[in-house]
Amino acid sequence: MDKFYAAVAGGFVMLLLTPVIHPLAKRLELLSRSLYRIKPVSIHVERDPSIVWAGFPNWIGASVWLPELPDSAPSHPTDWYQWARQIGGCDAGMTVLKVTITSRELASVVVDPPKLRYEELAVGNPPKGVIATRPVGGAAIDPRRIQVNLGFGGAMWVNPHGEPIEALSVNLEAGETEQFYLFASAESGRYKWHLELPVLVDGKRKIVKIDDGGQPFITYGVEGFREFLWGEEEGWFDRESA
Repeated sequence: MDKFYAAVAGGFVMLLLTPVIHPLAKRLELLSRSLYRIKPVSIHVERDPSIVWAGFPNWIGASVWLPELPDSAPSHPTDWYQWARQIGGCDAGMTVLKVTITSRELASVVVDPPKLRYEELAVGNPPKGVIATRPVGGAAIDPRRIQVNLGFGGAMWVNPHGEPIEALSVNLEAGETEQFYLFASAESGRYKWHLELPVLVDGKRKIVKIDDGGQPFITYGVEGFREFLWGEEEGWFDRESA
């Protein structure tokens, strides 16, 4: 009986001390991070479409701006970005990024819409270069994402239906990850841009700069350019004649 009463008493004491111990433990955890300069979360931004779209059905199309039309193109659309970059090209219509947040410790994370820093550049009259597109079949893929409109200079969180939603807010355990997408779209013009992503980690604000390996992103709109479609059997053909 003595052991029973001792166990009950011990449980009662722990119940009383929990509201005190938990905040203290949390405070000590934050202090240790500060002393050893350990970041509670890491943020990785993926640029390569072949990695961004890994695991999705093979119906993600691609559009790029090219200074001139080459003789041929890669068969797989997710290879077009690297191919276009090697021959002086850029994204056209949309730039898609995938953001991964990884927590090293228990942490609360809030991701607000980013600040868009952009400049509209001249495209020439008539516009220089061409738009090359690899069309595919299948339903559109519209994940939860941050939608950036380069023409209007705005950015917001949207759901898979494109409707505005609240900013991302999650509690991550140690080793957990959270992923989301970022679509930056342009209908016309040429834009040089980067983002400043506000992230709140355990109530402390940090700004994550999102750019293209230290350089601004370049994204072209499609309007005004001559556009060519690529087919495995047909090769290049003008969209207007399709």
